[in-house]
Amino acid sequence: MDETLTYDLFCQKFNNEETCINALFSARWPNGFSCPCCNHPYFYLIRSRKLPLFECTSCHVQTSLISGTVMEGSRTPLKLWFQAFFLHSTPQGISATRLASIIGTTYKTAWLICHKIRHAMSYTDSKEMLSGLVRVNWGVYGRPYNPTIYRHPQEQPLLAGGSFDNSNQITHLKIKQVPDEHLVYDRITPSGGLSFVSQHVDPAVSDISVVIQKFSRNREWSLIRSCAIASEWINTIFNGIGSKHLQSYLDQYCFTFNAVKRNSNTYETLVLLCATSPTIKYPTLISRVDNSAIHKRNYIGLLNTAG
Repeated sequence: MDETLTYDLFCQKFNNEETCINALFSARWPNGFSCPCCNHPYFYLIRSRKLPLFECTSCHVQTSLISGTVMEGSRTPLKLWFQAFFLHSTPQGISATRLASIIGTTYKTAWLICHKIRHAMSYTDSKEMLSGLVRVNWGVYGRPYNPTIYRHPQEQPLLAGGSFDNSNQITHLKIKQVPDEHLVYDRITPSGGLSFVSQHVDPAVSDISVVIQKFSRNREWSLIRSCAIASEWINTIFNGIGSKHLQSYLDQYCFTFNAVKRNSNTYETLVLLCATSPTIKYPTLISRVDNSAIHKRNYIGLLNTAG
């Protein structure tokens, strides 16, 4: 895919379901069909439904084109999904409101498409560990400065980790929310840093610098600046995000950042991720825990105690 391709030209190229079916098949099985049950390479093509079924000639299991992908269970035409892939692969990204107006769906459908695409980004991010020279530092999403000693309920403490090259440039970035169990008021506990390292840094890494105190002299400014840029991007494009879904937006920012650093085609990478990542369902999305109410209660309680 030509990275200079405009959205209008993209829509002209992927202007029908058959083109999108072929593109999705190639992304899901780049080396040819492989039965998910027995890995057999040959199939019978069944065209009795809107999307084709592939019946294995060995075990006779039928596989839908979108099963096992972020599109599983979706009734939205593939053409609209591919338009959403393209728009999410742009550096600025796209909000659900704007996506709905562009591809002509309801806001709820666009919102779900956006979150399913971000889920693929998060799913892949969870499997890629930081390696090489790794540094970890604190950050914050929300207001850049809080004059009180306590954290404002809209502020979300973050930990950012990066793999650095010999020129001290970040080559792989991760930004994660800090769970409440690793917070004491506005401070990230040492266990928070250890938890981040255990989840996101390759165990083989021996050179790790972890700074979790906000006023340490050893702050890694490029990581702090990455958190600030991600925060500004979220506030500009999406008009701010609460804690419930913040992590998926941070993962989207890191996905785009890492794709650019690797000089990979962001669109093609995203289609591959969405073709090989499991879906997330609407009930699971809306059942995520929102810590903002907890943060607000704690904040008000602390102010009352201080007063």
